[in-house]
This record gives sequence, structure tokens and C-alpha cells, in this order.
Amino acid sequence: MTKHARSRWISLVLSLAILLGSISFSSSAHAAFGDRITISGTNFYAGGQQIFMNGANTPWNSWNDFGGSFDYNWWNNHFATLHSNGVNATRVWITCNGEVGININSSGQVTGATTAHWSNLDSLFQIAQNNGVYIMATLMSFDHFNNSHTNYQSWRNMLGSDSNIDSYVNNYLIPYVNRYKSNPYLWSIDLMNEPDWVYEDANNGQISWDRLQTYFAKAAVAIHQNSSILTTVGLGMVKYNSSTASGSSGNKISDAALQAKVSSTLAKVDFYSPHYYPWQDPYWGIPFYVTPSSWYLVFDRPVVIGESPALGSTGHTLTSDFSNAYTNGYAGVMPWTSNGVDSNGNMTNLAPATSAFASAHNSLVFPPANSDSAKFNFENGSLQSFYGTNSLTVASSTDRAYAGSYSLKMTANATGATTYYAQLDNPAGLTAGSTVTFRVWVPSGAAITSVQPFIQSNAWAWHGNYQAYSGLTKNAWNTITVTIPSTAPTPMKLIGIELKTSGAWSGSIYVDSIN
Repeated sequence: MTKHARSRWISLVLSLAILLGSISFSSSAHAAFGDRITISGTNFYAGGQQIFMNGANTPWNSWNDFGGSFDYNWWNNHFATLHSNGVNATRVWITCNGEVGININSSGQVTGATTAHWSNLDSLFQIAQNNGVYIMATLMSFDHFNNSHTNYQSWRNMLGSDSNIDSYVNNYLIPYVNRYKSNPYLWSIDLMNEPDWVYEDANNGQISWDRLQTYFAKAAVAIHQNSSILTTVGLGMVKYNSSTASGSSGNKISDAALQAKVSSTLAKVDFYSPHYYPWQDPYWGIPFYVTPSSWYLVFDRPVVIGESPALGSTGHTLTSDFSNAYTNGYAGVMPWTSNGVDSNGNMTNLAPATSAFASAHNSLVFPPANSDSAKFNFENGSLQSFYGTNSLTVASSTDRAYAGSYSLKMTANATGATTYYAQLDNPAGLTAGSTVTFRVWVPSGAAITSVQPFIQSNAWAWHGNYQAYSGLTKNAWNTITVTIPSTAPTPMKLIGIELKTSGAWSGSIYVDSIN
């Protein structure tokens, strides 16, 4: 939230009227909703279907919950109420000011986290999965650096040197990612709440963008190398997320800005999530009623309004804010807050808007599973006689699906440059002159050279569509077609997917809906 509207209130108990008045929205265990969220273009997808983040902020119940005064029943009940009111995602502060949970010494070296911190987070992510609410996990806030808190100098020192940042990344962030990356309800990590105030406010250290960007870049690389979790930074003002807004000195979290600090294509945020409050109206306007481009952003990835008042924007209802944000191309709205931590609103204000949007767009908020009528769909655990070569493991998996609930999971354990095939002998029903469509999902940060769907005809002629890894959309489904020449002799001998690695790599790609 903004520094202009901050107080540390204990969360309000939800009113009985809201509980009794809530409506129910369906989701299923092996449906698109509940799958790992991915990106294609400027939209989010779950199980191959677009999802809009009909969201909220639930930053804390008791300040510094995780490793502090975590209340399982409160979080479980609140997440149930969120889901029943159409909320499919909320933003939670994993540490509020750095005084609880993470082990950091006075020089800024991080050595890990407390047992209670991990135990409480284990419960949180299980609660999220049980109740069907995706979490945007905010790792830290400008509060960590504020001189009103005991450990503020330790956190300033953490940002002050590359080795200290590395200690945070290696000893806390990577263990955090590896611990929770298999839970798709950890859909994104917000690296810092409103770093604007760390840069601008003397009470927060006025730390340079250079140091902030170095942390963002190192953290983003670590997350992308170790998982498919999406990354963002919750900037408090759009001017720091833009090169054209009034008062801007450049987009501080652009790919170019972060990759100037760490030379890696993984040094990037996957989506933007700037914040809006009415005090900003004279400077940058109200975002919901214009497109992201007109709100001064480069619209090359999804944009979520990461905070805005649950009371609604100036002169508008929150219901109108949600509806117009979707119409104008935003990928989500996450009002502050669901539990009334300050005067910007609570569930009484939030629920009518999220319920109305979910009622009008239920399949966009809780996408149902698509049935998969493709010839090769790998449903119900069937490999459909596909097999792997060169020690490639193949399985019918519910990890993710383009359609239906299953896909073909190809798992490699390469010690160097290797070529693998997942293939089917003597496929029936493929005719000369036809085009066969493959859907292929590849992870980011993989030592992959290429993938190539292929068909071999009766004379063993190879018909493939080579796709360099660099040209594929990562953490998303890519549609690739192979055309069988009209002169190809039938029947076909093989259909499959070639996977080439460039070096040592253990990981998986997925193939689905071959038709």
C-alpha cells in the first residue's frame, strides 16, 4: 500500500452478512483452474485457458505472521471466504518488515529462515491449494528499510553489497522456491512492495535504483533457473514502470534495466503490477478506464493492477473498476485489502465487485477443464503407445494440459548435448497432404537447443518443423504444425517429438493435443 495511507491495524473479522451473502463458484481438481499459471502474450493462462486474476490483497492478519503469530484457522476461514466471493488470487506479504522469520545479521548476511517461518508457510500454501486461491507472494517491503524498525540497518546492508544479496538469494530465496515450486497456487513472486519509497524516502535509506535493480535481477534469475513461478515487482507509482509517464526517468524494471545488472535473459519480470491510489490522479490518471499503453506502460506482457483501493477509484465503484480493467486489456485487479488493515476498504467493499465479475465471467475466473478430442490427447493416464528413446522417460501427466487434464511429459536427464525422441510406431489415420498440429510446452532456463515435431513416411522420409529453443515462448504452450507432402507414401512409419539438449540438464517438456 502507499505510504500515504498506512496504519498497522489488526485485521477485521469478516461480517456475518458477507459470509451469509456469499455465492459459490465451482472449480475441479483436474481442471484448468488450479494448474500452474503461464503467460502467452499479454494474458495469463491456466491449463491452456485464459484466466483473469479476480484478486485481492490479504497482506497480513497479524503483522509478520509467518514465524510470528500465525493463526491457521483465520487464514483458512478467510481463504474460504475469498473463494466463495469469486476471488481467485490474493497478494500476501511473506515478511512485513524483516524482524521475524528470516535470519539476517547486522552486516546484512542472510543465513536462512526459522523453523516456524517454514512451518507457517507450509500451512499457508496448503490452505491456498485447499481453498482454490492463488497467491502472489510479496517477499519484502519498503518497511524492511524504515528506520522505525529494529533490523532496518541489516536490510539496508543486505542491499548494499552483491555478496549480501547473494546470501539472501542462495540461503533464503532458492530454498523458498524449491520448497514450494511444486504447488501451482504459488503463482507469482513479488520481489518487493513499493521500492519507490526505498529510493525516495530518507527514512527508508534513499537507496539507489542500482542496488534495487541488482537485487531484482539476481532474484529473478534464481527464480527462473529453479522454477516456473512468475515474477513481478509491485511498484508504487507507474512513473517508475514507464519511460513516458510524467516524472519518469525510465522503466526501472525493464528487461534492459535488469539485464544491465545481470547478463542473463532470465533477469526479467514476467508481468507488471504497478499500484494505483487516488492521490495519483493529477499525475497519471486512473488506470482502469484506459489501456495499459495509455497508462504509460509498454504493453508487451500482462499487466495487473497490484494494489488499488477496495473502496473503488475516484468517482467509480469497484465493480466498474474491475469490469473496465478487463475490457481495457488488464490481466487482473488486486484491491487493497480483503481484511481491512486500513481505511482503504475491506471484504464488505470487495465482495460485491469480485462476485459480480466472477458471475459475469465465471469461466475466465475459474476456467473449467477443456475436453480434449484430439487424436493423441494422453487422457486418463494413457501414453497411447508413445515411448521414449535414449533413456527419455515419458508419462501421461496432470502437471499441465493444453486441453483436458493430461499431457505427454517428456523427462530428460542429460549429462551433455543429447538427442531424445518421444515417438509412436505406425500411427494410424495420418494421410498424405494433411497438416498435423502439436502443442508443446517448454520451461524457462533450460539447456535445450531445439524441439522438432516430426512424421516419417513409409519411405522413411523425414517431415519435421524445427523450432530453436530461443524462439519458443517459455512456460507456455506453443502451437507447431507439420505438413505431410501430398506425394508422401502411406502409411506413416513414425510420429513424434525430437528434443535436443545443449548440455547437462534435468527437466521436462510437455506435448499435448496432437491432431
